[in-house]
Amino acid sequence: MTTQLEVSDDSAADFSELPAIHSSWLERLNERTLPQFNQLVVWSLLIAAGMLALWQFDVKALPRGGFVSLLSWLPDDIVRTAAVWLVLRATLIAGIALWLTQRWLPWSCWIVVVSFTALWSLHVETTMNTAHIFNMANMLLVIQAIWITADAPLIRQRLRDGTFWRLPLVPHWVSLASIAYIGIFHTAAGLSKIVFSGPQWADGISLQLWTYLWGRPLSPTTQLMLASRAFTQAMQVLTLIFETAGFLAIFRPLRPIIGVGLVAFYAGVLATFDYGFQFNALLTALYLLPVEQLITQRAAQRSEKSGSVSNSTGKK
Repeated sequence: MTTQLEVSDDSAADFSELPAIHSSWLERLNERTLPQFNQLVVWSLLIAAGMLALWQFDVKALPRGGFVSLLSWLPDDIVRTAAVWLVLRATLIAGIALWLTQRWLPWSCWIVVVSFTALWSLHVETTMNTAHIFNMANMLLVIQAIWITADAPLIRQRLRDGTFWRLPLVPHWVSLASIAYIGIFHTAAGLSKIVFSGPQWADGISLQLWTYLWGRPLSPTTQLMLASRAFTQAMQVLTLIFETAGFLAIFRPLRPIIGVGLVAFYAGVLATFDYGFQFNALLTALYLLPVEQLITQRAAQRSEKSGSVSNSTGKK
């Protein structure tokens, strides 16, 4: 039984008509791997969606202006209506339950994506400022929904046959697209700091001021940054370097280096501030550290061992 990577016969036939370099690249994108790691990602995303569904939003009664979300075109009467928020919360919870139990695929995925996006958009429309704490989860949900839509017949077949966990299923492009998005997400954050603040963003003073105003007073990282400008400046410089270089995570040799830098950044932020970047940190660690390789290798070993036991039992 194959437990590593495979490409469908139909895809291989299509690729044979392409130039060798294109064929090899497309074959690599469509290679399938065991679903254990991807399911861990899906469960993490659905937990994030559940947190959003239960989030206590503070709706501000302030004038709206400009294009700040996909729902900026809606009138105030709808955006500020409690019933609209309640319907979106209920829809999101229902979609999560359906997706979690792998029912009504792929429609349940899009119910989650649309209600998640709409609920967060309503929050953006009714607040003075917001943090990008759910943006990453939102886009990764979109990538997962696109894949499940494309492969829904195969997924349903595997669920019926009881082979969902035992056979390669998830195309390589799903992880690669997620890694690319996470990299671009952080590169955009780094470039925005450089464009709007310049290199002096990493002068150490600004972070000391933020730490003094909003840092957790009893946190060791708070005390360390307030005590040493040199240390604080070094942290800002490293943050700027790793964020701006985020797009380089698309290259496998550089991925763990970028991953360690970004996860360390999130660890420092979470230890110092109450900014709610837990899911950003988790998803970055899952994709940029060698988690997928470890989980897939372990799953393959267990699958092969299970197959060997089954064959031995059959011979008896």
